[in-house]
Amino acid sequence: MATNLRKTDAYLQHAFVAAAQGSIEAVGLEDVAGGGATTLPMLIRLRDPVRWEAPQGFQIQSRIGSIVSGRGTMDVLQALDGDPNVLSVEASRQACTIECAQSVPFIKASAVHGQNPSEKGDQAIVAIIDAGLDMLHQAFRDAAGNSRILEIWDQRDNTGPAPNTLYPNLGLSYGTVHDATKIAQYLAAGAVPTPLATGLDGRLHGTHVTSIAAGRAAGTFAGGVAPDARILMVIPRLRTKPDDQFSIGYSSSHAEALTYIKEVARKKGLPVVVNVSLGMNAGAHDGTSLLEAAFDEFSQGGREPGMVIVKSAGNERGLDGHAKLSLVSNSADALTWTADPHITRNEDVFELWFQASDEFKFRLIDPLGNATPGQATWVNRAVSGTLPSGNTYLLSYTRYHHDNGDSRFLLVIRPGQALNIEGGSWTLEVETGQVRSQGEIHAWVERDNSRPVQFTNHRGEEMTLSIPATAQTVITIGAVNSAFPVKNTSSSSYGLTRDGRAKPDLVAPGTGIMAAEAGTSSGAMAMTGTSMAAPHVTGAIALLLSHRAKQANARLPNASQIRAALTQLAQNFSGHHTPSLGFGVLDAEALFHAFD
Repeated sequence: MATNLRKTDAYLQHAFVAAAQGSIEAVGLEDVAGGGATTLPMLIRLRDPVRWEAPQGFQIQSRIGSIVSGRGTMDVLQALDGDPNVLSVEASRQACTIECAQSVPFIKASAVHGQNPSEKGDQAIVAIIDAGLDMLHQAFRDAAGNSRILEIWDQRDNTGPAPNTLYPNLGLSYGTVHDATKIAQYLAAGAVPTPLATGLDGRLHGTHVTSIAAGRAAGTFAGGVAPDARILMVIPRLRTKPDDQFSIGYSSSHAEALTYIKEVARKKGLPVVVNVSLGMNAGAHDGTSLLEAAFDEFSQGGREPGMVIVKSAGNERGLDGHAKLSLVSNSADALTWTADPHITRNEDVFELWFQASDEFKFRLIDPLGNATPGQATWVNRAVSGTLPSGNTYLLSYTRYHHDNGDSRFLLVIRPGQALNIEGGSWTLEVETGQVRSQGEIHAWVERDNSRPVQFTNHRGEEMTLSIPATAQTVITIGAVNSAFPVKNTSSSSYGLTRDGRAKPDLVAPGTGIMAAEAGTSSGAMAMTGTSMAAPHVTGAIALLLSHRAKQANARLPNASQIRAALTQLAQNFSGHHTPSLGFGVLDAEALFHAFD
């Protein structure tokens, strides 16, 4: 049986071979007969889920964004592998649900729950900035059946009341705050307002993340790290207009979310740890952007007690969204990428960062061979125009950028009069003048969930952390499995930061984490990613903060102290940092006792 399929993981290919030999149990997959042929479960990642048509014989089980699960034969598998809309095909393995059940004890949070007296986080707030939440899930209730959710600020819904009506100190005059009284009414009615019920993908993600950090055991969900913590949720408005850059909406929405969270925590008189599992690529990746400054300001540069932010490292590794060129004086090179013509979008955005002492010229060439007429040079300059295809471009060179004094080259390509951005291979030619540093150029393409753009040369796994994971005081978390020896998930982003700082800080379980499923009252589902790893750390910090808040005259630790304790007390800490695993694996029990 031929199994040299380019997009299909070897595990699934091996499973079909094993099935043909009658030994499917050896690879841990269930063999389901379908029409006389072996049919196996599999997961598919799509470029464009809207335009995709399943091949004949493929049995769709579920769709979550660009991920489709289902069953198919070897003939189906070969059809999927040849489909240009299919990015990858992987085996759907049963082992993940067993591994998930191990994550809380693996990080030693169960030992904290078993303290005398037990600590489960009731005197701390877990604040989540995420795309939605199913507040009706039983994981978010207390022992009496009441909701532990303090408030939800939905930035997308302008029905009101806005935060400034409840907190006059704030200037936040948009969105809707659902307070504890309204949340109790929703629970009694068994229904929520329409805006909170929209966006299934967002609710699945946010519900899953929140329950890992602060969910109680319910039904098939075994419970999270800080199951008694108070919960505060902000649903961000990532785009203020349909054609806004993702990074623009991200920056404003998250900075304003932090302002709101801090005010609520102050009013409640409780410490707070904020979990952020959404990120972006735009920026210098050195902690100097205005957004990252806002994240650092939340904790006053890491010094304010009881104010902490945890950020997922991101799932950018392997997606070819980062490239690095190294040049010397009077030389030339090129950066190339492919653009998918079938994915409709408003723009492709690239940022290139380098030392201001280095002189570069840039020229853009489209897949048809058309080049921009002039070169953006090392002088502050912006060049815009229209290519023969109808696509428009902006080449903007900023020397001594206000964020960090480095140079930034911004490239924006838009459809213009064409139906879409020209598909195929694009080239950015680079020519140097005087190079007075190591001559490194780091390039990032702004993320888009459909991933229509991928660099094809100078690609690198390192420096793939999503912003604001590169902020100075944010605690950054990569994802691993739930047993030693640990290994990163295939997409867990690597450090370092562009300025050479040690990020991610540490790692936590993020492989097949079984947590609360939106749309069910007590169900659970498995998800993988750094979004699942970060809330393990968020919950562990909530346990610490709650413990300290209950002690008379005990001072709450600040973000800088907590980061030091987390990294130096990691389970496999050796004093050595790696761009993949940080300083080691989270130890919630050691953190809990760090300040006793």
